[in-house]
Amino acid sequence: MKFITAILTASFLIIACSAWGHEGIATSHRDAIQKAMKNYIERVSDDNGNGKFPVFDPSKRTIVQLKFDYLHDSVEVVGRDNPYFVTCADFVDSKGVRYDLDFLVSKNHEVVAVLIHAVNGHKTPYAIH
Repeated sequence: MKFITAILTASFLIIACSAWGHEGIATSHRDAIQKAMKNYIERVSDDNGNGKFPVFDPSKRTIVQLKFDYLHDSVEVVGRDNPYFVTCADFVDSKGVRYDLDFLVSKNHEVVAVLIHAVNGHKTPYAIH
């Protein structure tokens, strides 16, 4: 009975670890993905000259200048043929509007796209999760 329980437990863990979502991503890999995102945010904000992170807001049809607030803990995988990691961060504009940005990170830990996931908690049409 203990052997069967051990096999079932091991099977469950293998399935859970291969699931799409942050639980299936090894902690060291997740940390590397989020480090790449944090470095990207810092580099772009520094290069911008005002310490703010610029992003195009399609609903306003303009570039908004955002102050970084915090990273989300989760990392998701999107796509199977050419997967990208999606991880989020919250930002705030000068009027206190909160932006939840999704960062698409390649398997080489490079940020390849930034998209607005939500504004003040309202998901955009793009939102994938």
